Amino acid sequence: MMRNVRYLPVALSLMLASAPALAADGDAPAKPAPTGLLPVPDYSGDFWNRSTLTGDWGGTRNDLAKKGVQLTLDWTQYVQSVVDGGRKETTAYGGHADYLLKLDLMQMGLLPGALVTFRAESRYGHTVNGDVGTALPVNTAGFFPLTSPLDDGVEFYITNLNYVQFLSEQFAVILGKVDTLDGDPNEFASGRGKSQFMDSDFIFNSALALRLPYSSLGAGILILPMKGITITSTLINTTDSSSTTGFEGFGKGYSWSTEADFQYRLGNLPGGMNVGGLYSFAQDFTKLGDRLIFQPGQGLAVPKQHDTWAAYWSMWQYLYVQDPSDLPINLSNGMPDHKGIGFFARLGFADQDTNPIRWSGSLGFGGRGLIPTRDNDIYGIGYYYTRFQPLRLTGLLGIGDESQGFEAFYNLAITPAAHLSFDLQVQNTPLPNIDTAIILGMRLNLSF
Repeated sequence: MMRNVRYLPVALSLMLASAPALAADGDAPAKPAPTGLLPVPDYSGDFWNRSTLTGDWGGTRNDLAKKGVQLTLDWTQYVQSVVDGGRKETTAYGGHADYLLKLDLMQMGLLPGALVTFRAESRYGHTVNGDVGTALPVNTAGFFPLTSPLDDGVEFYITNLNYVQFLSEQFAVILGKVDTLDGDPNEFASGRGKSQFMDSDFIFNSALALRLPYSSLGAGILILPMKGITITSTLINTTDSSSTTGFEGFGKGYSWSTEADFQYRLGNLPGGMNVGGLYSFAQDFTKLGDRLIFQPGQGLAVPKQHDTWAAYWSMWQYLYVQDPSDLPINLSNGMPDHKGIGFFARLGFADQDTNPIRWSGSLGFGGRGLIPTRDNDIYGIGYYYTRFQPLRLTGLLGIGDESQGFEAFYNLAITPAAHLSFDLQVQNTPLPNIDTAIILGMRLNLSF
């Protein structure tokens, strides 16, 4: 379940490797790595100004980064309350840990153009995701990795372990286990649910949600034809493998996704856009709205087809930037790079024969540094709308054919490594006899 497979911690860093790395105010200062693929961060500084709470480990961490080893630990805690409406009024608390290791084999002097990315995740506690009545989670960080039942504890799942090999400056191949949550890069609406919006409708397009797993085995190519353009094409097992190696998914269906991402300038204002498509095949999809058919020897059966598709588009654009720069925007850091304000939009369509979602879209505003002297605080406000297929059965059950919601957040930067967010959501559910839900939340993200 999720978006097009983009390896942003990998691919974006690779795209930026040939240019000076841009660090947002309060992020770790970075410089280009002359002999490697990744920009080399600097973890030094006092407690109130360094990029991580644990700093440079007496210089050891900076030395490791210069030798191609970058390790980060991110811990997010969240509490949300359904204060009115929804399935039930309740409060839930939980947390999520994200362990990310990057090995720049080129920087290590082992293999030119090679990079290994490893991600593991842990989760504990509970969320209100099952208490609101929406189709997608209102707490993204608390929803992934996927588990059954919902909110089941996750001790340590390896959700990303892949290898990237550049064969030229413009072409690379990718192989391994990947997670797909970074698949829709957006300056004002990304962040994996840990730094910007919490509702998944503002992190990926729901028209694709049913056809891509969160974590699974895959292979693909990465093309950088010119500055500001990145093209990815990936084939991935459709079976989610968050808690397994992924090899059991072979032969159970595949999803092929191709996406082109662009960065551009309108005057001195940065902007970006991506457009892509998804084709899933070699598996059975229920044909929605068709009558039951008679199969000799089997009796009545639900009609099936063996493939499906979806298409999507998204964009972001700064409207004001305090200190313009020609450097590319880092879309993988979960926050706006510039002090300023901008807007975003998403739109997706799906195969009406197999997908209960006909189309979905979202739009909103976001930025950084709204309040004087609060240069690293970030904020956003957004609205989404999803149109479902008007099916006979859902109509008989009183289920509506649309869902919509609103979210606003303000992320307070205590230090560059500690952020406290305040969140408000209003969610309208298509389920019958469930009132519009109002959800209040707080989120604390710590980077070690």
